[in-house]
Amino acid sequence: MEEETRYFYQPDLTRTLICWSWTFIVFIIGLVVWLEITHFQWITATFFVIFLALVVLEVKRRTVLMTPSKLVFSRLLQKDYMVIPLADIRQPHFTKHTVTMTVNGEVLNFTFTNKGIRRLQTLIDLQGKVAE
Repeated sequence: MEEETRYFYQPDLTRTLICWSWTFIVFIIGLVVWLEITHFQWITATFFVIFLALVVLEVKRRTVLMTPSKLVFSRLLQKDYMVIPLADIRQPHFTKHTVTMTVNGEVLNFTFTNKGIRRLQTLIDLQGKVAE
């Protein structure tokens, strides 16, 4: 039986900054509407609820399922998962919280927790030993 573990991740820095900036714009719109009307209204509450829903989605929806043979990335607004077979990963480079890898000629960057990075590094090392 394959051991499966799930970790949270964030995409590369550029995508993360853009996504979180749009999220905070919703919060700022709610704040501006609240201050412009001078008292709390339902439209302000709606913007704050949308903001909170986006924050929860951005944190909880971005997960990667690590199995001994592949990585399955769930993405925020796309229903199709990104599946990366470990055998297709080339030139992995690990730092304390990030991994940079080349998959089918495309360079991918992800940010993980320390535990997630260690697990991914172990999986890639094991896959390399199996391939030899």
